[in-house]
Amino acid sequence: MVVLTAAAPRVDLAARGAARLVRDDAWLVQHLETLWARHFADVRRANPIDVAFGRPWKTRLGLITLGEETRASYIRVNALLRLAGAPEFIGTLTLAHELVHYAHGFGSTLRRRYRHPHQGGIVDRELVARGFGNLIEPYRAWLDGCWFVFYDEHVRLFA
Repeated sequence: MVVLTAAAPRVDLAARGAARLVRDDAWLVQHLETLWARHFADVRRANPIDVAFGRPWKTRLGLITLGEETRASYIRVNALLRLAGAPEFIGTLTLAHELVHYAHGFGSTLRRRYRHPHQGGIVDRELVARGFGNLIEPYRAWLDGCWFVFYDEHVRLFA
């Protein structure tokens, strides 16, 4: 079960350009469901998942945590990925990355399969095995060549 929440920071759409926002939390929920059905159908949903856009972090595109009391998984995706200037495949691979962590027992109630979440490049190997290999290099190229400029130009929209 995926839960929609209102976790994303407030954006003054009227003053700052509503046309720039092309993705919302409902898009994330639908995208997660699509990715799960196509690429993660073999992974048991052991606990509820709450997915939403989070803050506009400078050095993080996504995260997954497990609520201690709720035992729900919380996936947050960088708020800047809501914007038209962020390629959709960046959001796709970020969400897939967090689902790999879920499948490996990080941020979920599933048994941990590894000692560390990025041990020995396991996330990239799993992404390749699940059909995302063609996105890894473009993802890295966009992050290396565009991310910090994109961040600097757009972070003020979420102030």
